Amino acid sequence: MTARNPTTFVIGAGPVATALAGALRLGGVPVLGLWARKPPSARAAGSAAGVAAFSSAPPDVLLEAEVVVLAVRDGVIGEVAEMLVGTGLVNTRHVLLHCAGAASAEELLAKVRDKVGGVGTMHPLSAIADGKAAMRTLKGTVFGVEGDEKGRSYAGKLVAAIGGIQLALDSTQMAAYHTAAALASNYVVAAIDAAAEVLSSAGVNSTDAVRALIPLAEGALRNISARGTTGGLTGPIRRGDVATIQRHLDALGAKRGLAEIYRALARRAVEIAGRIDGPDAPDRAGLDAIRALLET
Repeated sequence: MTARNPTTFVIGAGPVATALAGALRLGGVPVLGLWARKPPSARAAGSAAGVAAFSSAPPDVLLEAEVVVLAVRDGVIGEVAEMLVGTGLVNTRHVLLHCAGAASAEELLAKVRDKVGGVGTMHPLSAIADGKAAMRTLKGTVFGVEGDEKGRSYAGKLVAAIGGIQLALDSTQMAAYHTAAALASNYVVAAIDAAAEVLSSAGVNSTDAVRALIPLAEGALRNISARGTTGGLTGPIRRGDVATIQRHLDALGAKRGLAEIYRALARRAVEIAGRIDGPDAPDRAGLDAIRALLET
C-alpha cells in the first residue's frame, strides 16, 4: 500500500454513508461515488456528500476502486457484499470494509472473504443522525477498526484521512465494543427521555423538560471529560444522602418502569461513589443505607 489515499467507493445512502463519503472527500480521498438501490436516496446522499451518485445497477466505476465501504444496514451487509461480488465488479483487487460495530468482518463477510483482497471493519463511534452535518465534524471521532491485515491497513488509512482516531480491535471484542457504544449513546438518550417523563409528570411541558435537562447532561459529560467517571460524579449518592434518594423513590411512586431505570442507574452510582476515598469520600453509612434502600 502506498502513501496515497486509496480510491474508494461507498455503498449506501443513509446518514452514515453520506457522512463517510463527504468526510473522505474532504480528507483528500478519491471517492468515486456512492450507490444505492433507490434513485432519490442516492441523489440526495450524493448531493449532500459532494460525490457522484449511482442507482439501479451497480456502476462499472466500481472496477476502478480499491476500497468499497459498505455503509448499509447491519442485517444486509452480507447480502449486499455477495451481490457486488456476483456482478464481477468487486473482486480480489478490492478491500471490503463494513461500518457495523456489533460483529466482525470475518463474520459478516464470510461468504465473500475468499473472493476479495481483504475485509475489515470501520465503525464510527459517533451518533450520526444528519449525514451532511456529520461529514464536517467526524475529525477527532474514534473509529473501531478490525479485520484481516489488509482490511485493517486500508481502514486505518481512511480513518487517518478523515482525521479520526483509530481504536484497534479484534473479532472477539466487537460485541462488547458495540454494547459499550449503545450504553454511552443510545441509552443516554433513553435516560434523558425517562428524566423528561418524570419532569413532565410534575406538570412541565415535555419539550421544556428536555430543553431544561440537556445542559445538565452536557455538564455531567464535561465533568467526566475533565475528571473521569469517579471524579465527575455529583449529587446525593456522591454525598451519601439517603433522605434525598428516598424522596426520589417516593416521587416515582407507582411508575414502575421509571423506578426500575432509576434504581439500576442509582446502584451503579453507589458503586462509583464507593471508589472515592480520602477526606472527600461520601458517608459510608449513608452509602450502605442507599444500597439497602435500592434493593427494597
